[in-house]
Amino acid sequence: MPYIQNASAFLIEALFNFALYVVLIRFWMQWVRADFRNEVGQFIITATNPLIVPMRRVIPSVGVIDTATVLLAVVIALIKVYVLVLVAGGGLSTYSLLKILSVAVAAVLDSSIYVFLAAIFIGIIASWLNPHSYHPILTTARSISEPLLAPARKLIPPLGGIDFSPMLVILFLRISQILLIAPLYRLPL
Repeated sequence: MPYIQNASAFLIEALFNFALYVVLIRFWMQWVRADFRNEVGQFIITATNPLIVPMRRVIPSVGVIDTATVLLAVVIALIKVYVLVLVAGGGLSTYSLLKILSVAVAAVLDSSIYVFLAAIFIGIIASWLNPHSYHPILTTARSISEPLLAPARKLIPPLGGIDFSPMLVILFLRISQILLIAPLYRLPL
């Protein structure tokens, strides 16, 4: 029986994580004003518009923050956490609603950091293989990672033709996960 429970939890987590990453990539592409006219952008828009467009009619943006997209990401994470609790044999009596909410918010923040880490690693690998390539995934990754890498390049300029700014940003993102997000997962509520 634990094998079925583990397999179910794995599948649930994989499906919800995919949905969460697609929504978060849309949010960050909008935030950095990435080009949506490529294949990646079109996939993201097509996959998320059926939920986000109706939500925008009810939930307005707050400044530059697309509130509907953020709320959708939190809702996906909430459903994921709650379904995983149910699969594990728990329920609302096992965990407080506040605990499930804190874990969901932590999951959204954690997944956002993984979006940035993936974008940075894609850029690093592409710079080794074909630095001047145009590919929709590479262009999107560069658009997402550049707002973090540009300030880091001002702190550590390239030395001998090697750009160390990705290492600095990766260290910052990982420390953020350890100091800010891990405590959210473990809030004693």
